[in-house]
Amino acid sequence: MPKIEPRTLKGFRDFLPEQQITRQKFMGIIRASYETFGFEPLETPALEYAEILTGKYGDEGDKLMYRFKDNGDRDVALRYDLTIPLARVAAQYENDLRKPWKRYQISPVWRAENSQKGRYREFYQCDADIVGSTSPLADAEILALSAGTLVRLGIPASNFVVRVNSREIITAFYETLGFTAEQQVSAMRAVDKIDKIGPEGVTEELVRFGFLADDVMAIINFASIRIAKLDDVPGAIATFPEVAGALGKLSDIIRSALLLAPTTSFIIDFSIARGLDYYTGIIFETNLLKAPQFGAICAGGRYDNLIGTFSNRPIPAVGASIGLDRLLAALEELGITKAEKTTAQALIVNFDESLAPEYLKMASELRNAGVNTILYFDTADLKKQLSYASDKGIKFALMYGTNEAKEGIVVIKDLEKGTQEKVKIDEVVKTLCQPRN
Repeated sequence: MPKIEPRTLKGFRDFLPEQQITRQKFMGIIRASYETFGFEPLETPALEYAEILTGKYGDEGDKLMYRFKDNGDRDVALRYDLTIPLARVAAQYENDLRKPWKRYQISPVWRAENSQKGRYREFYQCDADIVGSTSPLADAEILALSAGTLVRLGIPASNFVVRVNSREIITAFYETLGFTAEQQVSAMRAVDKIDKIGPEGVTEELVRFGFLADDVMAIINFASIRIAKLDDVPGAIATFPEVAGALGKLSDIIRSALLLAPTTSFIIDFSIARGLDYYTGIIFETNLLKAPQFGAICAGGRYDNLIGTFSNRPIPAVGASIGLDRLLAALEELGITKAEKTTAQALIVNFDESLAPEYLKMASELRNAGVNTILYFDTADLKKQLSYASDKGIKFALMYGTNEAKEGIVVIKDLEKGTQEKVKIDEVVKTLCQPRN
């Protein structure tokens, strides 16, 4: 049999333990944060009928979808995000779900786009959505949940900013320019790229779409508005009176969000457009101040019409998504994440095969007490076993040989501090479970 070269597809990755331990730790923190707000878990299939997914993300999104015919000649696609599957579930099980329904999902999605730093073809999204409520308090809670989750992950509120806008604000302004619905979508998609290609690039794209020079200038000027303090909202309303109602609603949502997350920096940013077609109300993106090159690490908004495409009536919804892979890539570059090589806390050194029953008993007792424990399988020399533990990042080595057995003690070596202590064998579990500095 010819040798097969071991390799991964471009844009796809293996996660070795040092990476996966951190990833699982972050997912656990995110899960706990979402559940603190009363969100419930949901899992959906990786594959959906293509008709479920297509036509919801715009032409560009449809082109990036992994779509194919399965063995039953069915037209299927890998999920592009977690929002459309949620909309399908909300419609399919409408009578079984008590509303408002607060759900979260932490799962991989797939997009056939050009891979680059922090952007891959397979990546994890951590979504939280509220289905069945039009209340602005639901919008405020989503904003606060997103900010609060980042803080739980160890990112100080001073290190990120939540940039907020509303599709209602954008629509109100574009309507004063006389734009058709199709023109509004084109303008929003162009403005959505402003962080990547700058105002000049957006201008070129708008001209390419056929917008007149005066309209292009108006769009760019409007997208340049930033409101860092709610006290400055009246000034913006005076400049753009046509958006007064929508901007007032957005201000109230931010005020409520600040009561839930008072240390968060919310900025009203008229350049936030969110290119996906299904947004209808509040939209937002969260950026790390010291790693802006990674773009939005968390984003979302309100989509009151999406679920209605799968049901007989509209069902309102609002949600947020944390991009786990992009977030971890940014935090790694900033030196915020700490690599962990193992989940084990203790290693039982194997001195003597005849002591195997006692080693196994010790391992069992430690594991049952919640101490993650490795038993070294072979009776290798002590230096080799301690080197293994040290390289893995295991904190404690438990040494129990013939002499220790005679004394009824275990030597516990702290590999981080280089200290050791003798403990009675029946007190090993208690010793390792007690808090330590």
